[in-house]
Amino acid sequence: MAKRFWAQLIEMDEEIAAASIPGVTDHESAADALVTDFVGAMGGEITQGAVRVWIDGGGPEKVYDWTAEFDMPEGFDGDDDEDIEVEGEIVLIERV
Repeated sequence: MAKRFWAQLIEMDEEIAAASIPGVTDHESAADALVTDFVGAMGGEITQGAVRVWIDGGGPEKVYDWTAEFDMPEGFDGDDDEDIEVEGEIVLIERV
């Protein structure tokens, strides 16, 4: 039976419900998937935080600090109302 990973954004102003993360095989992949979805849904407004990941039914729990780093396209001045394509990277650092 495959492990089911759960992840929850923590240390936020409001409590965020935990979510089951399908199709991942380890804690870091689960953290990355949840944070990527969250940052996309927030439109890049929140760029750092923490995420807690665990396996359904027991097993080790891990906590990662995360940051979202974006590269803006050349020539973008920030005043444009047009949609732009931004490249980004999620950086996870495991707390020990």
